[in-house]
Amino acid sequence: MAPLRSVKKDATDKRVQSILDCATKASTLLKERATIPTSLEPELEAIIKRSFPLPSSTALAGKSTSFDTLGSQLWNAATNIIRDEENQEHQHETRSRHKSPPRLTVLLRALAFLLIDAAHYTSSRRTKDHDQRVRTFKIANRACRFCLDNGEAELALKILERSSDYVSRVEEEQPIVQIAKETNGSNGDQQLVLQPLVAEYYLLRMTHAWKSDRFDMADHFFSKLSARELASSADLAEKAAELFHEAGTSLAATKQAQPAIKWCERALSALDSCDLESLSQNAPELRLAITGTLVEALSSTGSTGDSNRAIHVVDDLESRYGMSNRVAVSLMRFQVLSAQQPVDVDSLSAVLKYMIRLALTTNKSFTTRISGHCALTALNELITTRLLPDFLPDTQPESVSRDRLEKATVSYVLFATTQQEAPPVEMTDDLQTLFDTFVGRSNSALSAKATHASQTLIWKTVSGSHTDAAAEWSKLLRHPIFDSAGQLNKARIGRKAIVTAVARDDIEAAREAFFGMPQATRDGAISRYLAFKIALRSSDHELAAQSLHIITKHADRDPTFLYACVLEAQQSDYRRLAVAALQGLLDKQPNGVHLPSLLRCTARLLIGELDAKERSLDEVMDEVVLLFERAGANVKVFRQGTDDQWRAEIQWWSKNAYNLALRLCADIHPEYLVRLLTVCVHFLECYRNDGGLMHSDDLIRRKCLCHFLSTSALIVLARSGEEGSEHALQSYSRARREIAAFMAQVRQLEDTQVEGGLGRDDAGDTAARIFELLKFDLECILRLQQWDQLDSAVKAFLDFNDTDRWDSLADLALIVHEQASAHGVTTSGSARIPELLQKCINKTWKKDKDLTKMSRWLRLTFTIHLQDDDGDLALKIVEQAAAIARKGDEGQADPYPSDELQWLATMAFNKAVDALSSGDTEGSGTWTNAALELARYADDNGSLHANLTSKGQQAEARMKGDRQP
Repeated sequence: MAPLRSVKKDATDKRVQSILDCATKASTLLKERATIPTSLEPELEAIIKRSFPLPSSTALAGKSTSFDTLGSQLWNAATNIIRDEENQEHQHETRSRHKSPPRLTVLLRALAFLLIDAAHYTSSRRTKDHDQRVRTFKIANRACRFCLDNGEAELALKILERSSDYVSRVEEEQPIVQIAKETNGSNGDQQLVLQPLVAEYYLLRMTHAWKSDRFDMADHFFSKLSARELASSADLAEKAAELFHEAGTSLAATKQAQPAIKWCERALSALDSCDLESLSQNAPELRLAITGTLVEALSSTGSTGDSNRAIHVVDDLESRYGMSNRVAVSLMRFQVLSAQQPVDVDSLSAVLKYMIRLALTTNKSFTTRISGHCALTALNELITTRLLPDFLPDTQPESVSRDRLEKATVSYVLFATTQQEAPPVEMTDDLQTLFDTFVGRSNSALSAKATHASQTLIWKTVSGSHTDAAAEWSKLLRHPIFDSAGQLNKARIGRKAIVTAVARDDIEAAREAFFGMPQATRDGAISRYLAFKIALRSSDHELAAQSLHIITKHADRDPTFLYACVLEAQQSDYRRLAVAALQGLLDKQPNGVHLPSLLRCTARLLIGELDAKERSLDEVMDEVVLLFERAGANVKVFRQGTDDQWRAEIQWWSKNAYNLALRLCADIHPEYLVRLLTVCVHFLECYRNDGGLMHSDDLIRRKCLCHFLSTSALIVLARSGEEGSEHALQSYSRARREIAAFMAQVRQLEDTQVEGGLGRDDAGDTAARIFELLKFDLECILRLQQWDQLDSAVKAFLDFNDTDRWDSLADLALIVHEQASAHGVTTSGSARIPELLQKCINKTWKKDKDLTKMSRWLRLTFTIHLQDDDGDLALKIVEQAAAIARKGDEGQADPYPSDELQWLATMAFNKAVDALSSGDTEGSGTWTNAALELARYADDNGSLHANLTSKGQQAEARMKGDRQP
């Protein structure tokens, strides 16, 4: 069983860690105000639904503080999001008034509670911290209410399930019988704090139940609610009343009268359980709303008893709560009297007169109640039954019948557009019906004068309406009744309809409005700009290209709309169209187009394509590099502006070329990188040395980095090509030029820093880059076989000390020596290479004490010098290896690698044999002693030393035998 418990413990630990990782990620993103990835919401939802509740474990207990801290941070972050949205609502009321908080906020609050609850679960049983329990319970109720308010019933149920533990513990701690008075009042005080939270929990349970259409469960939880708790807290009583009213309203909307009556009566009882003085200022309005719903439900049953109860409720409002002066109360009484059968005419008339006397006589109430609806009804009756029958299609424009008909129609439009209380949809439908009737029965349109008056009234209404209503009013503007409108007005109306439709994301309506415009007005720049927006949203490539072509033709006079198209294209999937249009303008360069601005717009769009990653990187980079090179070739055009404009242009192009090169140097083709860096250097060289926006040393540092990256890219190109090919050789030659340019910039930078010198960081970076470029230069000399420059390149390394990367040079030095020897390079050209190898080996050994690496280099260096005439260097290498091996044998250093030691000792012994066979007895002895000294330290129990000793004696004896006659 022990392994099973271990597996279970590991799974719990992983769950705890995954929760912490997800919460930490969300907290970091919100704290840094980073862009929230779309994957965050699913991650949070998965963690909430799958990982909670957590079982008690050691890992959870150890992380309780982290859980509480992260929970608090996420709760505060969600609160900040809600406050930001409230601020946006104040700033943009027409857009955000009905906007609900994002789902992310709901998930954050739910997760925050569950984290705090998990922390409390591990700590409270140990400490029994009352304040912590109250805090967690309050957070649970607030999180649950927030979930319910935003339609997240499943998340709310998750929280309620956890809250039930707190409720159970409170009810268990409450004594069944309490006879004696508490001597220590702490437990009683705790109950006073917790009981309202329990009551609020049951209210939330009821809310979840009725929102889930489980009114049976709502009744069950209602039975759990303590009437005493409601009576003791006015705030809680109002919350309960509001909840019960919402449930009753929901039932009344579905024609369930009796359940609605029950819940409304419960709402009134909750309010009645508290003194009137203790209720808030909103309580009278809440009571009025509850009573209105109750009266409506009672009136809908058709029962005489319910009707009498409704009258009693209204009387109670007037007498007991002093609302006899409220119009709403009179309206309720009017509603009840109207529903009674038979109708009490006298009572109904008295209520109407009272309402008229009670209403304030303002412009709005006077127009609405007296003139509005009645005037519209009367005018509609006049137009359809009196004026239209008397109108003949061939009636003269100045005739009395036409004049009266048009005046009545314009008057109808006036009343309809100024009607405030009727829904906009109702007004537009009535106008549509009237206009259809007018055109159908008169077979004509309004005159130009009447058309202008009517369209002006409707136009004002469009401008002052929200998006959906504006779309309906815009549709009326294009009715056939207004065919007498001029071409310019029709174009303006069509464009207004397009803008309104696009704002509603109704692309089909926008297309219909555009193609409904007169052909002559469609090809205006502004109309085609709107058509371009429609094409982007409807993926109509043909319309977009056609519109851009027409806009481009107008761009020589006013390029504004072309630039607007570019901005639109940046936000869509058709950026390529805008790029093509701008590049066409670059080729034409018409009068009035500011070339620097055009180049920058095109560059921004192309850079946007790089970020969008919709096309291959090389394809886009080819266009980007060509554009930057074109900008570099037009520096003279930039100079035609003022000094500030010229400096701003140069700064923009150099900055973007520089940033692009740094950002994409690891991703783009090296050839594009070299070209981009070349044009960047060109722009940097255009800066005036006047201490302006960028100091000269900053410019030099940037140019140094450009030359360094160019060299690196050229080396990559050279290595990727076939060895010895023309392309590879040209790349190496270009790399040497870049290296020379880098060195020149470094010398210039040192000259400008004579007094203070380079900073430590700058000096370190510069030294590292110099060392890398010196290695590249040595490689170029090798591949280009420029042996006459080999000595100076090696000397540069010997004079260089500001690096710890000598290990990266050793192999290259060995290869250079080998190739130089193979090509018969004179001794003077390669004489310094052994010294360079010695420096590489010693510097590397000093840095990392890597004996494996050093023994390899000793072997290779030994091989190089083994065939020398004197062989002194090779012999010294063997002797030094023996000295190093002796230290390893004595425990003062790591043991010498066995394979390397045996190889070197064997090769030294073979050299001794060769010397002996050639008659060099003295040299043979020296080599033999060196080989045996090295073999002495082999980790083979003396086997190698004995073997070489035996073979040496045999070789010596054989040579003596050969010398005897």
